[in-house]
Amino acid sequence: VENKVVKKRILNDPVAYPEKFSEKAKSICEALLCKTVDQRLGFKNGSCDELRAHPFFSEINWMKLNEGILVPPFVPDSKTVYAKDLDAVGAFSTVKGVTLDDPDKEFFDEFASGNIPIPWQEEMIETGIYGELNLWGVGGALPNDLRRESILEQPPKSSTCCLS
Repeated sequence: VENKVVKKRILNDPVAYPEKFSEKAKSICEALLCKTVDQRLGFKNGSCDELRAHPFFSEINWMKLNEGILVPPFVPDSKTVYAKDLDAVGAFSTVKGVTLDDPDKEFFDEFASGNIPIPWQEEMIETGIYGELNLWGVGGALPNDLRRESILEQPPKSSTCCLS
């Protein structure tokens, strides 16, 4: 389907919903996708109150949610793939054949790789070592011993050992 056709459908055609959609779900989708911008449900006048008041969200305790104390109805297991098979997951990126040149590699070398094994991370947290090491400066500033400039400013250490 060409982009022009997709754009025409978005702007003009009504949305068809599966039978599984409740009336509240259809209603909020219609309100969020309203073709007339000024009638569309969303963030207005610096507030989400209109959105929060929609019947679709009637079961949500907004005060508890805002305080971070609302218990989620479902907590997924981080080690479980919730898909019928691997094909159902699909690819997360369609970009292929990208090669990084040296400046790109240098830039990305500064990123955290996320390659630390989960069992090691859990051990660090459970033993309390993470808490001891995770200390930040005033206002959340990076402590001196973690600042690259601070490390580079250190005088070189001698490798000479003196015994008396």
